[in-house]
Amino acid sequence: MERFTRGNVPDHLKRPLATLQPILARPGKPTVDIARLEQEVAGVAHVLPMIEIKSPEHWIETVRSLGADVDAIIPVSVPAYPTEVWNSHPEVLVERGLPVVFWPLMEYDEPDFWRWSARDMLRALGVTVHLVPSIRDGKTLLRALGTQRFLKNSRLVVFGEQNFPWNARSAGHLVKEGLGTSIDILPLSAFRDRRDAFSADLVEKVWAERSARFVRGNVRPEHLDTALRTYLAIRQILEERKAFGFGVNCYGDLIIKGGRDVPCLAQALLREDGYIASCDGDFIAMESMVAASIFLDAPCMMSNMYPVTYVGALRDHFGDPLSPDLARFPRERWKNLARLAHCAFVGIVPAEMTPTGKVALRDFGGTYEIPRDGRGCGIDSDLRGNERATAIEMKFDGKTMIAAGVNIVETSRHNLSHCETTALLEFDDLPKLVANISREHVVVLYGDYVHELEILAGVLGVDFICC
Repeated sequence: MERFTRGNVPDHLKRPLATLQPILARPGKPTVDIARLEQEVAGVAHVLPMIEIKSPEHWIETVRSLGADVDAIIPVSVPAYPTEVWNSHPEVLVERGLPVVFWPLMEYDEPDFWRWSARDMLRALGVTVHLVPSIRDGKTLLRALGTQRFLKNSRLVVFGEQNFPWNARSAGHLVKEGLGTSIDILPLSAFRDRRDAFSADLVEKVWAERSARFVRGNVRPEHLDTALRTYLAIRQILEERKAFGFGVNCYGDLIIKGGRDVPCLAQALLREDGYIASCDGDFIAMESMVAASIFLDAPCMMSNMYPVTYVGALRDHFGDPLSPDLARFPRERWKNLARLAHCAFVGIVPAEMTPTGKVALRDFGGTYEIPRDGRGCGIDSDLRGNERATAIEMKFDGKTMIAAGVNIVETSRHNLSHCETTALLEFDDLPKLVANISREHVVVLYGDYVHELEILAGVLGVDFICC
């Protein structure tokens, strides 16, 4: 499933093509058909014209002069002769710091095992080397290189006080150091003060153009108007700052001070515009969403994850433990079961991830601690049941990625005004995830992508934990 976007998405919101420089070590039949390579990676990477090396001096000069737009070198040789210039003169690869990609033998779709020794020798010297096992993995690697370039000078915006553990003022520099993303911190007034500048005609036009994927529930007209103006104001700020995503600290600032101008609809609409958005201003969740929506081009959502074995904690939080039906889910199965829930609903689920392709606009749900009062514009939607999925968590250090296999069992309805809808998930190994977890926020996307995410982690240079 590809994520839904509208119109022309700005370039800074797209994963750039990886740029590859093939280098032919010596005259002869090359191990890689460059014309076929260009066809195979179209839409994922740009292949520069091949450079044929004339001498060791030419090799050194060539590698040193490669531009900053080159993401990797593809050494091209003749079969079964590993006495190549990158083996005799590898020092320039260490100096230049560019990754080396030994492409698979495309005729057989298998790795070029004659490069085993070159891989190990170059890695021992400090060169990043990828000996690609298949064309499919090769394309995944190139998407990862493009994602790395996307993140290198990227920007996020978070609104509100920084009083949750995802405190961008104190911990945001770790993401900058580890992944490249800068974080701008703005007060709620930054978007609130802009809302009245948009005309009623523009607001009506936006809703007329965008309402097809939404079902109008019990949200009041004045709160829908505020939600649309919030969308326009935040989009304007993101455009000015060339940021790829945003989050608002609702529970630590907006809601606890009496506000109900929540950005749920703004999240949904801005995702359609190509942006990334998370609840609560969780910038780490947005980095996880990059792995889904930029790297894999897939829709995703984030929410609070509650293991159902935490009966007491769930009862304290919801006034009900939300326990699964014992007749359907025996207790020995509970160790891997968890619920997703946020603001009375599953979370801000993209319409394309729902069974109907639409989401419902409802008054904001609140929590057990913050009673629902009919104000605001929230989003209620189901996840599809019986779906294989992947959960992702980047950690605060900007150096660790967790990926977990999971089955989405069903979406459950509850007779609680502050918790109407949850999704029931069964993880492959929830105890292992909990042992390594960063926080309660997990990002979920349909499909089994643990292998692909491991490749991305390798390119980004972060540790990878599979659960």
